[in-house]
Amino acid sequence: MGWLVGLFSLFAAGVPGWLVFRAFKIPAAIMVGAMVSSAFFAVKGWTVPGPPFGSGLLFQVILGMFIGVRFTAQAGRELKNSMGVALLAGIWWISFPLGLGWLVSRWFTLDLSTSILGTVPGGIAEMSLLALTLNADSALVALMQFFRLTSVLIAMPVISSRISKSVGKGEIQTPAAKECLPEQPLDGPWRGLQVRGVFFTLALGSAGGVLFYMLGVPVGGFVGSMVFTAAATGFGLPVCAPPLMLRHIGQLGLGALIGLNATPETISTLAEMLLTILGTTAAMLGWGIILAFIVQRVTRWNLMTCLLATCPGGITQLASISEELGAEPLRVSLLHLVRLFTIFVVLPPLIKALL
Repeated sequence: MGWLVGLFSLFAAGVPGWLVFRAFKIPAAIMVGAMVSSAFFAVKGWTVPGPPFGSGLLFQVILGMFIGVRFTAQAGRELKNSMGVALLAGIWWISFPLGLGWLVSRWFTLDLSTSILGTVPGGIAEMSLLALTLNADSALVALMQFFRLTSVLIAMPVISSRISKSVGKGEIQTPAAKECLPEQPLDGPWRGLQVRGVFFTLALGSAGGVLFYMLGVPVGGFVGSMVFTAAATGFGLPVCAPPLMLRHIGQLGLGALIGLNATPETISTLAEMLLTILGTTAAMLGWGIILAFIVQRVTRWNLMTCLLATCPGGITQLASISEELGAEPLRVSLLHLVRLFTIFVVLPPLIKALL
């Protein structure tokens, strides 16, 4: 009973911010809004019961699942054809932010792990999970990631359209066959198995998350859930994405969990760093545009696909706007997915070695 009360209190601290952010249509409203309102509770010193045991692992498993199910059999075939550029994109987005993170840490006397995780384009939820694991300032990391993501979502469609018009779109390839998204009813031999597929996904993701957590893998719940579900979808097993409401619960809970770690010092540091965050975001956009031209030259994909696939944005947000901008959503999602895998495999041990 006490566990449920703690979980309810955690969500109660996050819901007000989510509702406000949703009303103003702010990007990543669920997680960021929950983080802001729970941070307000924490900074004000208002009593909030501690998060229940295992809640962080639960949210990790949920969010890892939703990334893993994107790795369909079609994505696996595409990955084989573009493994070189996908790995290049992953390494590209680790090397440059490492230098930026080091500069930010020296400039503002932040700990190195917070600076690196705040500048690496790995997503708000993903980098915040790593921050919690590596004892970095997770609230500051999430806020830095939020400003980066917001800037990219505002600027990238405009920048991509202008570059594509002035340079030319490159070779336009035949669009890939329509992807059977996990959220949609499945065709073929798995028709009618959606409910069982969802339970299979939940069981598989939970098993992978718990296993990796017990093995001591950094952010083991997230990585294990992501790897197990990605392997299952890649092999064509009847994996179905759980209802989106479950992802919203994971984002809301994680946001509230991160916000409770906020302190007055976190807010003052963010205010001091605001111009620097905007400057690093601009530098990262330029770094991504350079990579886009390299990828376009190697693959002959159309330029808009390359620009959206290599920019420092979020996989969900950029995949959702790619088709209307003339890009191919599968390839955009694939390169961002490989970037996330590379970051989560390489970054935690690298940061530990640097500390």
